[in-house]
Amino acid sequence: MREEDAIILECLEDIYHNYENLLKKAQKIRSIHVQKLEQLLDELVSERRVFEEISIPARLIVEQLLESQFKVGQVGLEAEYLRLPFTGVESVKVEEFGIIRLKLGEVEISWRDGNYSYYLYPDKVELRATDEKSSIKLFFSISFNRQTIERFPEILNSTNVVYTHPQLEKWIRKV
Repeated sequence: MREEDAIILECLEDIYHNYENLLKKAQKIRSIHVQKLEQLLDELVSERRVFEEISIPARLIVEQLLESQFKVGQVGLEAEYLRLPFTGVESVKVEEFGIIRLKLGEVEISWRDGNYSYYLYPDKVELRATDEKSSIKLFFSISFNRQTIERFPEILNSTNVVYTHPQLEKWIRKV
């Protein structure tokens, strides 16, 4: 784990423990605001899982999706018989057991990190089930940039990455 990741994770832990204590105080109060605080606690847990429970390629994808969400980028989707044109990223969550839940517009899709292999291209990612019976393609309006890719050199050694586009590989190797 990189030093900057450890710092972010430590910050998330501190916030999480403070929230837990605050929720104990508010436990007996019947208010929608308490439910909102509980929802925020769930979001903190999801953020921690990005660092603790998913593989490096899955983390790269999650960070790209979050970047699309906050920079008003759009993501297209193909999965089985479903085709979704470019639309906004509503939410990205990492749940227990490495399940990644993505909401694009009104469509929600999820996959378990450990059950998929990754094919990485500059402007898309293909996720193929290890049994090769299903696949998910995510298309990005904001392509991967060099700074983001260089932060994940471990991708080249990741066992669940099957293909890395030559341009991405050059950036990872800092050529």
